[in-house]
Order: sequence, then structure tokens, then C-alpha cells
Amino acid sequence: MLNDEFVRKRLLLRLVLLFFIAIWFVGIISPSFKLDLTSAFYPFQKQIYSTVCHQNINKSFICNDIYFLVCARCTGIYSGALISALAIIFYSKQFLLKTKYLIIFSIPMLLDVILLNFGAYNYIHSLSVITSLLFGSSLFLYILSAIENLLFSESKNQK
Repeated sequence: MLNDEFVRKRLLLRLVLLFFIAIWFVGIISPSFKLDLTSAFYPFQKQIYSTVCHQNINKSFICNDIYFLVCARCTGIYSGALISALAIIFYSKQFLLKTKYLIIFSIPMLLDVILLNFGAYNYIHSLSVITSLLFGSSLFLYILSAIENLLFSESKNQK
């Protein structure tokens, strides 16, 4: 019976995180929809997202002649987090992701950034998205794992 309570609490936590990540992601792409409502908030949105991204338009996706509010790499990170948040809803057990996996999944993005800065190749949107998708997915799962282990650890469950 106690286990069912923790499963429900984990699901609630995961749904709340999914909700906030979805809102954040919609904020990134919403100006591209050209809705009258979103155009009024555009300067405010641009300012908010400038705190997490350099917003270089040469490195951003464009939709309906409007650039996303973050670069392709950041879009990939947030997309990865959103995909992971959606997928983890269907996994009812406590999730554990070790730091070594976060590091392993960070390496492709880190290599992309390093090689790009050394001029090995020009910026490639699709490569940035793919490498950052891996990072964003693993980062979300790592953060979720840390939160769940803090709140719902097995030792707490048995008390």
C-alpha cells in the first residue's frame, strides 16, 4: 500500500516536471506561430530566453520567417528534456541515472563545441541538435533521478 503511494507521488512529480518543460519549450517556438497574443509578449520572451542562450540567429532555427528564441543547440537540449520527460511518465519505478552516464552522453556535444571553436568545420544545425538531444535527455533524467532519490529513496520507504 505504501509503495502505491510513492508510485503516485513519483508520477505527480514527473507530470509537474513535464508540464513546466512543455511550457518552456512552447515559449521557445511560440513566436513562430505568428499569433497576435504571442507577438505582444515577444520582447519579454526574448529577454527571458536570453538568460539561457546567446540567441545567435545564424545558429537558430527559423519557422515562418521568425527565429526560435534559442539556438539549435539549446533547442536540442530542451527537446531532449521534453522527450525524456514524456517518456519517463510510462516508467513507474524509481529512476536512477549515474553520473558516468551523464558524462558519457555529454561528450558528443562537448566535442561538437570544441571542434567548432577550433574551426574544424562550420556550424551544422542538425549535428548540434543531435548531440544536444543526447545531453538534454540525459541531463533531465539525471536531475529527475536526483530529485526522486532525495524524495523517494528506498530507505525512506521502509521507515
